[in-house]
Amino acid sequence: MSHRLQLTHAPSVLFLFGLSGAGKSYVGDVIGAHDDWFVYHADDDLTDEMLEVIQAEKPFTEEMRDNFFERISDKVNHFRTLYPRIVVTQGAYKKKHRDFIRNNISDIEMIYVTATDSLIHQRLEYRLNGISNASAEAIKHIFEVPDPSVKTIFNYEGKSSIIEQLNSFYSKEIA
Repeated sequence: MSHRLQLTHAPSVLFLFGLSGAGKSYVGDVIGAHDDWFVYHADDDLTDEMLEVIQAEKPFTEEMRDNFFERISDKVNHFRTLYPRIVVTQGAYKKKHRDFIRNNISDIEMIYVTATDSLIHQRLEYRLNGISNASAEAIKHIFEVPDPSVKTIFNYEGKSSIIEQLNSFYSKEIA
């Protein structure tokens, strides 16, 4: 078991998605700390309008989401001119937005990050900024779970488990 991240055979863009509190940012930071990956937490580019909606504990409109994913796509394609390898973290609750990203960014793989409900609840409880537990629970039903062919990181056993899972995806020679 290697504790060194080995993403030799990974595409140049990894897009981590999942429920609020699943640990997408944590997994992205693990990747960024172990290799030559630039980490882009897409929530850093939420619009003022989206931030106001979060503060008011209201849901985003479809138009807000559509515009946001165009913004993410443009930003990632810009980052590709600056960095050879990028990991993106964003909830991407809707399949249509994940498909949009996949269709507008080349050499990308979507990875579903998940954790137990109790762990997600615990993480959100202690989060200082971002979505509240109540808001996360209120929008959980709109999350469209990906089909089983999508690579999945189970984020409930810490950093070495995440590295082991990522290595199982990307460190092997392709036959």
